[in-house]
Amino acid sequence: LVASSPDKALEFSKKSLEIRLEILPEDHATIGFCHHDIGVAYYNKSMFDEAIKHYKEAIEIYEKHLFDEEEYQFNVREVYGLCHSNIAGIYTKQDDYDSTFNFKMKALSIDKKTRYLTEKEKEAQCFFDIGEELLDKDSDKALEFTKKSLEIRLEILPEDHVTIGFCHQDIGVAYENKSMIDEAIKHYKEAIEIYEKHLF
Repeated sequence: LVASSPDKALEFSKKSLEIRLEILPEDHATIGFCHHDIGVAYYNKSMFDEAIKHYKEAIEIYEKHLFDEEEYQFNVREVYGLCHSNIAGIYTKQDDYDSTFNFKMKALSIDKKTRYLTEKEKEAQCFFDIGEELLDKDSDKALEFTKKSLEIRLEILPEDHVTIGFCHQDIGVAYENKSMIDEAIKHYKEAIEIYEKHLF
């Protein structure tokens, strides 16, 4: 419903929030879920400031429940991370890349798959993610962020690490989008060379 009919989703989520605020403590985890859903609905209506406001309200509530033993409808830690990712996505749309970076870093620190990365690895991943999101929107910016990611990864990882291949591939795409075909081919070939070492 959230994606197909954001107005209806908003209506139901607000009703749910209203009822929960009447019967539950104002920082109950499920009230955070309501704010998250309201944020998603506003996002789907392209009302980004409202979306951010509700995501941040959800974050504030989730922070009090990250270590709860009680089981809820959703995994609090996961939706907490998702709120940060969603806010980062909005800031990318608004060309506020510093805020994007900060929220992405936080999301990576929460996600169980990435929270054990070093700070440098997280930075590289953030720059890569931002670059990837910008590939279809702004090739120059995509190049800037992906090259930053590549630079960090070359400092801290073996030169044939698969994530370095990912950087070369996205740099290739950005150059191709800019019709700089020779540069694109060069980076695609570098990516291929790395990928060949990781096929099996």
